[in-house]
Amino acid sequence: MRNQRQEAWAYGRAFRDQLVSLYREEYGVDVPRPPAMIVDELLTDFLGVTLHFDPLSLQIYAQTEWIEDHPVVTVNSLTEQIPGVKDVTGVQNVAKFHEAVHVDRDLSELKPGPQLLLPEFAPPTKIVCHRGIGLSSPSRREFWAEEAGRAAAVSYEGLARSDAFRAFIRLSQVGSATANGERWTLLYRAAKDIGINISALVKQLELEGQIVVQKEGGRQVIHPQPSFLGLMEGR
Repeated sequence: MRNQRQEAWAYGRAFRDQLVSLYREEYGVDVPRPPAMIVDELLTDFLGVTLHFDPLSLQIYAQTEWIEDHPVVTVNSLTEQIPGVKDVTGVQNVAKFHEAVHVDRDLSELKPGPQLLLPEFAPPTKIVCHRGIGLSSPSRREFWAEEAGRAAAVSYEGLARSDAFRAFIRLSQVGSATANGERWTLLYRAAKDIGINISALVKQLELEGQIVVQKEGGRQVIHPQPSFLGLMEGR
């Protein structure tokens, strides 16, 4: 599982960097905003996606379809009503990168085969990003899209340019537990600085062994790990 995650992260970051490089060349921007903040343009301008915001089931963040010979990504316009969602924009941006992975890797599953002579009578084929993607046994395709999409959205290069994240790292050198509340405040701000939700940021940092979050005395306490300062180099 660990090896699969690392492979997905490497793919997601390389895929993101490729798209951002195209963005730089197209728009003449040396240092663009963090990838999650330009993900709409990455989808539409460089992956040929039609992007919609429409009401979907509250079990769904977003979905990818193949309609009229091109990919269509629909983001749930009711995201704010999904239980547990507090940062609508951040959640949607991460979901868009999840769908970008599907567009890059899985479109062959959506394109109708030659046996569908009457496609108007066939239900549209879609790939759905469920809010419960942490299912007991997600498919390999969904596992890969979740891991790669989150890694793409969590830009360490963007974090390295975040004042809040730099302050968070400086504070992480302080061993006092009384700094925990301030650490959380700074981490929330850092997540917003790169256009993602706090849960995605914390999960990626935890999975990569950069932080440990433990419940202590009824509160969630962040424990930065020794390798944490290396994040300032950006990835």
